[in-house]
Amino acid sequence: MKLLLTFIFTILLFGCASKYRVQLNTPYSVLKNNEGYLGLVFNTLDSLKSIQIKNMDSGEEFYVGRAEKGISQITLKLTEGEYCFVGFDVYQFRMDFTDRGFCTYVEAGELNYFGEFVVRDPVTNVHSNYKRYVYLLKKDLPELCHVFVNDECEL
Repeated sequence: MKLLLTFIFTILLFGCASKYRVQLNTPYSVLKNNEGYLGLVFNTLDSLKSIQIKNMDSGEEFYVGRAEKGISQITLKLTEGEYCFVGFDVYQFRMDFTDRGFCTYVEAGELNYFGEFVVRDPVTNVHSNYKRYVYLLKKDLPELCHVFVNDECEL
């Protein structure tokens, strides 16, 4: 019984931690009037855990799960507003960014590309590599890619 409760708690915690994250290979669903997508790429030498983002309009802080070692994309479905990438865990350490972290604005009805986070402990930089994001999006979420990027994502 104790094992079952631990399992259920873990599943619930994972669900809460990733409610904004678009899961891989999920079919495209129409956005609500105030929703948009936020696309990120992580380029990291180490697995990142507890990636934290803050909605600057509402003050809500939430976690979007983890990024595995290597290069991966994360796409989030969010309400319109300003969002800041404020921190993550790597190994046993917490990396928090001061002065709001890295921020961008999510427009409703759009696929908003944030950038590629290059994480080299302890330094993180963000730069644009939209071509790589589209390549990863086409592989992971082909329907969403086709709807928002068109020709580069032919099914």
